[in-house]
Amino acid sequence: MRAMEPRERFRLSWVLRGQLAVGSLPHAERHLERLEQEGIAAVLSLVAEPEAPLAVGLEERFHWRRCPLPDHRSERLVAKPELERALAELAALREHGPVFVHCLAAMERSPLLCLAWLMRERGLSRQQALDYLMQVHPGTSPLADQLAVLAKLG
Repeated sequence: MRAMEPRERFRLSWVLRGQLAVGSLPHAERHLERLEQEGIAAVLSLVAEPEAPLAVGLEERFHWRRCPLPDHRSERLVAKPELERALAELAALREHGPVFVHCLAAMERSPLLCLAWLMRERGLSRQQALDYLMQVHPGTSPLADQLAVLAKLG
């Protein structure tokens, strides 16, 4: 697995302002400052520790949890129990205030979790959630096989 290059642009989009934001890996001080400026209270990381380092100080400045999910580089798809566990982590973090969910590039894993959240918490269909998220977070592009896992959520 490759580490994220420092020159890559940090992305943050509100899924629902004041509640849930989605974006890319926060790996620099300026990214943490942006999260604070946006009012983020908690961070949910969907990347495994060896994938890329988080910004120094993230754990001290935010409520934080790691819940790795596989992406297109993995040899397997995300399983329903993994997605359920990530939703439970998200729910626990939401008790602290607005949550920022991230993966590396904010294209697959973090949007997938936000889609699951929109379906479960807001009652949207999979297509409604996808249409909405693509509007508020351009670049959302979970794989068809990843989207299929959403149909299995209760």
